[in-house]
Amino acid sequence: MAARIRKFRRRIAQRFTIGLSGWASRGGPARIRRTGNFLGTLHYFFSWPFNRRLRGDIARVTAVSNRKASTTLRHAYRDNDRAVLEILSLAHPACDPDALIDGVEIGGQEILGAPDRPQRGAILLGMHMGNGILMAARLARDGFPIHVVYRDPRRLPPGLLGRSLERAGCIPLALDRANPTRSFRQLLKVLKHGGMVYVLMDQGNKGEGARQRFLGKILRMPTGIPKLAMRANVPVIPIHAKAAAPTWRFQVRPPLSARDDVSLLDAICLSMQHQILERPALWAWHHRRWKRYHLEPDFKPDAQAENNLSCR
Repeated sequence: MAARIRKFRRRIAQRFTIGLSGWASRGGPARIRRTGNFLGTLHYFFSWPFNRRLRGDIARVTAVSNRKASTTLRHAYRDNDRAVLEILSLAHPACDPDALIDGVEIGGQEILGAPDRPQRGAILLGMHMGNGILMAARLARDGFPIHVVYRDPRRLPPGLLGRSLERAGCIPLALDRANPTRSFRQLLKVLKHGGMVYVLMDQGNKGEGARQRFLGKILRMPTGIPKLAMRANVPVIPIHAKAAAPTWRFQVRPPLSARDDVSLLDAICLSMQHQILERPALWAWHHRRWKRYHLEPDFKPDAQAENNLSCR
């Protein structure tokens, strides 16, 4: 009975959010931004049963007070829910994708090479920090061959996310849940033909992947991307979110170096942790694949967290 109630609530929330994104898209980027921020704020307050432990986790991981952790979490809800609404709005015919893409700035694009002569394939490392889809769309509009790896979320109608990606100018690459090997071969082909693959890596897998200590919690992180990079002999290039307002700002970072897929996974995790500790208010701390785990009993903020604290 409880499962049916949860399913019903999710269906109502899905229809409400999709309908709201359609209404917001008819008002342009400004209305989408305001509506997304409002939804994020509501989400934060309605999630109060879960937020107490999250605030405690954030305070310990980032070495700040509970009050500052609360501010960080509230901003995380607001900015990342806004990003979700922007992505949903892209699927509506009334939305002007270029108007949304105009609100993205990316520094360090020279690392990717010239748009008409990019380096031979690359994996662009993204995270649940701001609107990475619009960032990828901006690169695609600038002439880079961007392919976005995604899975159809169970909370959205099938195909909606793919339509958003196509309208944004990206090439969607849907992962095959039933046949991961097929997806691996497809990605390998894209990379060997000079394509750039944008992926999100900051979430644990359910019972799969390698155990990693990530922000004080032991998670299983996906190993397919490091193996893919080594197999295709292409670099993994992190793209870090820097700001959410007045525009989304991102920075392309130098490629990660590693001798094999195991050390590359370590480098990827360290890069993501560094970015989160540098801009904690931009990361989706409320993402279920992190919040459902508990901090290690003996966890203490590492030197990186202390350094970030001293710079604030």
